[in-house]
Amino acid sequence: MIVVEQLTKRFGARAVLRGVNLRQARGETVVCIGPSGGGKSTFLRCLNQLETPDGGRVTIGGVTVEGGRTEPRERQRQLRLRAGMVFQQFHLFLHLTALENVMEGPRHVLRQSRAEAEAGAREWLQKVGLAEHAAHFPEQLSGGQQQRVAIARALAMKPEVLLLDEPTSALDPELRAEVRVVLNQLAAEGRTMLLVTHDMQLARQIADRVLFLDGGVIVESGPPESLFASPEQARTREFLEQVR
Repeated sequence: MIVVEQLTKRFGARAVLRGVNLRQARGETVVCIGPSGGGKSTFLRCLNQLETPDGGRVTIGGVTVEGGRTEPRERQRQLRLRAGMVFQQFHLFLHLTALENVMEGPRHVLRQSRAEAEAGAREWLQKVGLAEHAAHFPEQLSGGQQQRVAIARALAMKPEVLLLDEPTSALDPELRAEVRVVLNQLAAEGRTMLLVTHDMQLARQIADRVLFLDGGVIVESGPPESLFASPEQARTREFLEQVR
């Protein structure tokens, strides 16, 4: 479902990604952990063309983009349709209700009728446990509820892959648990997800595979039970000792 080959990205003189490779199967949940500044969020943004890679290649759902060049808009659009994005800060439209936020993409990007978009949005809000909050505006919702609306909004676009950048980091522990429940459910259903997170509990719960990214490279990867219990690389062990 996802193939990343020798992905590189620089900001000025600083190399943020230095030849990252990844192959992710359909239905697999991969969680990327690592220190701040290690390249995790940039990696995710390059996959969705929110940042243009300097080199390498990304293929998602059969759509390929090349680093080092600006891709045609239609190819970027096709890639983004396949890879839904959930951000740390929700990015909901404050003047729209929860229902209207989830309807927005299907209505204006997928060109669904209002009735079709509304029916789909209500189903997704039901799935994330917010059916009774459909008429609420973002300011009337808790942070955990807003993040669940953001997840419903991404899913309403019917992506093949869900990319999530620190989906629980802006939340307090109680609200974080709400979002973990939804992500656990999606993982159990076999949805293809790639997450960046500092939430080690979330990583342990939902990952099929964990990547430790530091200094712009994947230092180590493996199943969560082995990577957390007995990491092979000294840098991975050092990082995990700091975050336990």
